[in-house]
Amino acid sequence: MANQFGALTDHWGLLSEGGALYGKAVLVASSAVPVAKSVVRAQDANGDNAAEEVTGQTAAGTLMDVSCTYSLTEATVNLNTLKLGEIATSKIANSLNVVTSNSEVPQITVSGQTGTIAVEAPSGKANTFSIADSITLTNARRAQLLDFTVDSNCRLTGSTYTAAIEIGETANGVGVIVAHGVSGGVVTQSCELVAVEDAAGWTPGGTWKETQVPGADEGAAAWHTASGAAEKILARDDS
Repeated sequence: MANQFGALTDHWGLLSEGGALYGKAVLVASSAVPVAKSVVRAQDANGDNAAEEVTGQTAAGTLMDVSCTYSLTEATVNLNTLKLGEIATSKIANSLNVVTSNSEVPQITVSGQTGTIAVEAPSGKANTFSIADSITLTNARRAQLLDFTVDSNCRLTGSTYTAAIEIGETANGVGVIVAHGVSGGVVTQSCELVAVEDAAGWTPGGTWKETQVPGADEGAAAWHTASGAAEKILARDDS
């Protein structure tokens, strides 16, 4: 029974010696789910289903959707030590999500696929997308500034940082996946604010493109809250 209890599998190896989170975090959730197949059916003259086949897996049938959530423990972590893409043989991480709040220590969730087919890199480029922002998280139980500042008339109650790329796949004539690719890196950050004197405001740093200007959520007998969001390109690494 013991090996069927708790979060056990660090699919991305981030907690292993040499991993970006080694000695800095613990695994609090993990999952691995086989990629679902699609069923294609043929109909007869009556419109009834007469035959069927499945598509959407590799020949080995080992393609998995996987995810790991890590919680910081006794150290600081700089996000620029993390990356997405084909981070190891048959492993593509396509999503990194960081959450901070005033109710828990920061958590980092990395999702993607294992059992993937080797990716052919573009000329002069790699199949990875390193996080370029130098943002230090601490294991403190508080909402934390990312690459932005907040106005003095409001308070930060939560923030998120999400990096994502696309996993592309190619299937052969009978629907078996025979190739994978990675592309399209984007980074998004957001903040949750409470106004204490005037309207809440924030300022994204560097080259961020603001996509959500803080407004005002005016609850009954409650402090006004607001949220902001911004995004920018996540560049592919050079080879």
